[in-house]
Amino acid sequence: MSVSLRAVLIESPDPVALGAFWSAALETSIDPGADGVVIRFGQHLEQLLYIVEGPGPEGPRAGKPCMFLSAVDATLDEEAERLVALGAAVIDRKWNVARELNVGYAAMIDPEGNCFHLLSSDEEVRTAEHILETW
Repeated sequence: MSVSLRAVLIESPDPVALGAFWSAALETSIDPGADGVVIRFGQHLEQLLYIVEGPGPEGPRAGKPCMFLSAVDATLDEEAERLVALGAAVIDRKWNVARELNVGYAAMIDPEGNCFHLLSSDEEVRTAEHILETW
């Protein structure tokens, strides 16, 4: 048996504006929801990001878990740059093993300060593993 991620919920004082960022970040559409907006993502669009009206990251749920995303068709650096251009900010960078291998993550925040981590792409990880095997 296993579980799969079905939905993530983010509270925002402006769900439509924050939804526009996440829709662009995930490169998918945004739909109206009962209390905000819904963004469908994943291979078959079966996963949902709900952005509902609420106090945002400084409210009563401050310190809530951080989301983790992976770069897919770009490097970690390229994807981080794209997300920054959309309104996110990099708050920290961490590297696994050695910076030269470019495998790690960028700790980021969306335009409202919600935390997320952007992980290196699978291709970057495979390349680094191959290099490490030959050392």
